[in-house]
Amino acid sequence: MSHPERIVVRGANWVGDTVISLPALKRIRGIFPSSRITLWVRESLKDLVEASQTADRVISFDRNSAGPVMRSVRMMRRLADERFDAAILLQNAFESAFTAWLARIPLRVGYPTDLRGALLNARVPLTLDIKAMHQVFYYLAIADYAANRFTAGRIAQGQVPDCSIPVPLEKRRRAEELLAEHGLEPPQPFFVLCAGSVNSEAKRWPPSHFAALGDLLAKRLNAPVVFLGSTDERDLIESMGSTMKAARLVNLAGTADMLTSMAIMTLSKAVISNDTGSAHLAVAASARVFTLFGATSPGATAPYGPNAHVLQGHAPCAPCRHFRCPYPDHPCMTSLTPDAVLERILETV
Repeated sequence: MSHPERIVVRGANWVGDTVISLPALKRIRGIFPSSRITLWVRESLKDLVEASQTADRVISFDRNSAGPVMRSVRMMRRLADERFDAAILLQNAFESAFTAWLARIPLRVGYPTDLRGALLNARVPLTLDIKAMHQVFYYLAIADYAANRFTAGRIAQGQVPDCSIPVPLEKRRRAEELLAEHGLEPPQPFFVLCAGSVNSEAKRWPPSHFAALGDLLAKRLNAPVVFLGSTDERDLIESMGSTMKAARLVNLAGTADMLTSMAIMTLSKAVISNDTGSAHLAVAASARVFTLFGATSPGATAPYGPNAHVLQGHAPCAPCRHFRCPYPDHPCMTSLTPDAVLERILETV
């Protein structure tokens, strides 16, 4: 079968899933080296996927601009105008398959989940083996299906999955400027702390524990700490800083954009993060990262890479699906003590 000349790839919807899907995006690029590949993602992820250099162009949409039906109609028109030959759907929702079907894209590849099997004409088998593996292989199975369909399996499939993204030089320079404004000039060692978690307060290590860890890093390693996060997390971080006694704190929450944050992570000794998109950005930046788990299980969605380390808290009630822990002492996260996290860091850095 001849290769499709114009391909649209529907990317994942979240930062962590986007980073985990990078090996699949890179493999799709290798399968179709001469095809024109377009990535279709949320507006908030556009800069990140453009930096990945896995596609020729990116089209994006504002998730909050309309409901799913109107979004499908608007995107259908854009896709139809492009006259794509194939759509590869990494994102797993009904909406993406429905939109590709509305746009009359001849070949629609994806998992037949979420009641969308009838909208696909190249259905990737979702086997028990795939379900049991890390999610990086869940996405790679879609790329491998395309490889078997169009190259009879001639594309090499044995490479170690690579979730890294090259950080643009201008973002690295911006990171150095921001750090210098706060008196930090690499190679001076510092640690990055990511204390927020937008989609679940239950995933957050207690602010007092982050503050204590910052003090321990200052006492044991004479290293300042840089907090990264969203604008909404600035007050949370300021409250932590007010309780620190030894650590020198730099609060860049809401100041550094996604790629600049990755550049800062690259320059750091290590990143300590809740189970959130920041931990995956650290992997994309090829930084060393320690991800704190308690309410959630690392399982299939932990940051994936040679420099990714997992620290797991334990409690009889964990894992859970609560947005906010119903217990006042948040046992799964408090079971991870600052001293234990520091010891793991010292064993590794």
